[in-house]
Amino acid sequence: MDDLFMGFLGTGRGRSRKPRTRGLTAVCEFGEPVAWTRDMLDLYGDFIDIVEITIGSLVMPRRMIEEKIKLYRDHGMAVVMDDPTFSIAYYSNKVPQFLRTVKDLGFTHCQIETRLHVNDVKTDPAKADEDELRFHALAREIGLGVEGEVGQKYEAGDRARAGKGQLNGEAIVAEMRRLLSLGCERVILESAVIRDAIGDYGEREGGTEQIKRIVEAIGQDKVLLEINGGLLPFEIRNAHRFWAVRTFGPDVNMGGAELLSDMMWIECIRRGIVFVKGPSKSTSRLWVKSLAKGGGVAATDWWQEEYPIDPSVVGR
Repeated sequence: MDDLFMGFLGTGRGRSRKPRTRGLTAVCEFGEPVAWTRDMLDLYGDFIDIVEITIGSLVMPRRMIEEKIKLYRDHGMAVVMDDPTFSIAYYSNKVPQFLRTVKDLGFTHCQIETRLHVNDVKTDPAKADEDELRFHALAREIGLGVEGEVGQKYEAGDRARAGKGQLNGEAIVAEMRRLLSLGCERVILESAVIRDAIGDYGEREGGTEQIKRIVEAIGQDKVLLEINGGLLPFEIRNAHRFWAVRTFGPDVNMGGAELLSDMMWIECIRRGIVFVKGPSKSTSRLWVKSLAKGGGVAATDWWQEEYPIDPSVVGR
């Protein structure tokens, strides 16, 4: 990172090198060509820590996925198999074969979910719990790390939500602690849950306070805030990234469902150097603002620069 363009300006200072334990950025595999992916990783590979291979990979040639997994691993990234794909193996009674195949293909982590369709089929909660424990143990035995996730994309039956933009904070903390006790390295907070709480632009300060209490209870290093680049409009996903940085600092763990093509914006937002349309009449370029106020030296906590929330500007 020392040889960034115009690196002498100092915009790279303060960002740690890989392998990182905080400030993690997670992106998703969305089926882009291998050559394009290789070029993008040459540009931004230093800033990406985790890649999640999604259920869409099931319609791609195996050899292409194998090539991509190797490419990601060569760039020092953890490679995760997602929970919807696990659920297919689970409901097909093929989890042991699935997990061993995941390991053989070069994945480093997987997600395990035995309750994904609990509202759609009659599920024995005791069996789901038993299966979860068994498959966590099997994953560790095989040599796979496990990542957990709390919250659902849809609201029906989601215990993370309390309705009307309120979160069930106690339930979220309890579930995160439970997943960590099972051996998960970190837990993801679902992007739809975050959006319900903070709004499209991070304008709901009450929701921000709810999420801050959750993260404080678990520990920032153990939580990854999901930003859904695959589903949210560009302006909103940038606003959510900026909300995460101004709330938790540039070392916040975020991403999960991010687009590789958005990496320039993600990293620039982490550094406080780019305009983001947000819920304020003040500048979003908080590092630059701090640099100007400090006579050429930005404060170590530059992301805490004043950014007064004004919901009246949302959507303009």
